[in-house]
Amino acid sequence: MGREINKNVHQFFKFNLEEKKSICSVCGIKLSGNHSTNLKRHLTTKHMDIFNEWNNSGNSKLTEEKRRISYQTSEEAIVSSLIKIVTTDGKPFIFLDSEGFKEIMDPIYNALGMNPVTSRNIMNFVSVKEQLIKQNIRALVKGKLVSLKIDVATRMDKAILGVNLQMVHASLAKTEVIVKTLGMIELGESHTGIYMKNKILEILDDYGISLDQIYSITSDNGRNMIKAVQVLNDATEESLFEDDTESENLLNELDGIELANIHLVRCAAHTLQLCVFDVNKMKEIADKISSCRTLCKSLRTETYR
Repeated sequence: MGREINKNVHQFFKFNLEEKKSICSVCGIKLSGNHSTNLKRHLTTKHMDIFNEWNNSGNSKLTEEKRRISYQTSEEAIVSSLIKIVTTDGKPFIFLDSEGFKEIMDPIYNALGMNPVTSRNIMNFVSVKEQLIKQNIRALVKGKLVSLKIDVATRMDKAILGVNLQMVHASLAKTEVIVKTLGMIELGESHTGIYMKNKILEILDDYGISLDQIYSITSDNGRNMIKAVQVLNDATEESLFEDDTESENLLNELDGIELANIHLVRCAAHTLQLCVFDVNKMKEIADKISSCRTLCKSLRTETYR
């Protein structure tokens, strides 16, 4: 039995042939040679509890050592991190139900006395977080001058309108440019200027932003985007003539009317891209580009002999 035990102690070590030393898997110390007696002596003197547990259980496998760890956290911090997993990191909701993930999180849930967050209730937490973010943005932009960036991206037969906000926020400590994404919404109709205007107004209304707060809108050179900004500028003027066209009443109200004056800023990157496209259409340039493409294709195509 003694020789059998001595033989089995090798599983606690890894032998390095180059150095001719045995490395202990428990503490990492290096021992000269690979003799069973020396290895057993190290275990019995340095790791007696592990050796006795292994010897008494009759297992030939190394017992995994578990350590107790502690760190400070809260239910709010855990929920916030889980929200980032399914939003910022783009993980599917079902990830929260995976066995490996639950093995990690269940002890944390039990320690905090909170109910587990699963694929069935994560949207409740996301909705609460959404409303909190919107409240903070509403308070931030209240009565402030802002600029917008708008663009439409089409992928897999779906068109998404993105509206981005930029503003200067000054405090006693510092002055900084703040950038916030107000919305990414799917467009279900033809992208006309009127339709784009209505969608932009829906997003602005959600944050309590009025037209007279908008200093500029940056967009590409698409006609529908340009038209949308023009219609936004006309919105206040149109509402002026809808209800009352009597000149006397109109003159009395002119002093209290603020007409929208939104500046349209053409995206410099998109404008530069259009310039490059126009240059590429020139015959001399187009011929050279075509020759370069043909050469690249030949170099990247393997020739078998």
